[in-house]
Amino acid sequence: MKNDMVLRQVEVVRAITLQKVESITEDMADIMPKGFNNTIRWNVGHILIVQEQIASNFAGLPQQLSPEFVTLFGNRTKPSEWQVEPPTLQTLSNELKKQTDYIKESLGNRLQEKAIKPFVRLGFEMETIGEILTFSLHHEGMHTGVINPIQRAIEGSTPSK
Repeated sequence: MKNDMVLRQVEVVRAITLQKVESITEDMADIMPKGFNNTIRWNVGHILIVQEQIASNFAGLPQQLSPEFVTLFGNRTKPSEWQVEPPTLQTLSNELKKQTDYIKESLGNRLQEKAIKPFVRLGFEMETIGEILTFSLHHEGMHTGVINPIQRAIEGSTPSK
């Protein structure tokens, strides 16, 4: 797949995510309906930090986000354990927009390069920056897909935190 095709997919997937985020209110962002493990805010922040980690851990770019973001939205974190006030949805949305431009500018010509280390899932080894970035689009879509039923559950019930 050519670099411009991958970068176009980054833009499209992120536009879908942003459209979803912009349909959420701050009041909805931290409600965790029964049957869900996390909130909308956590899922949005998690999308953001995973892309950040791809750029830094696999492509060697400097981190753009505060380390606090990983503390809030990293793997195995939970909103119920947050010790600090999380960023607003507007802040997360702004960071998502900036990150798209950063990925395109910083990684756009590096997609064929071998990553610092391979990324392995289910026995499949992804060795190039482009392979890992492409896989991350699946990850982003998966979390955006989780936001949809959380939002429907919230809208269909009496909100309670």
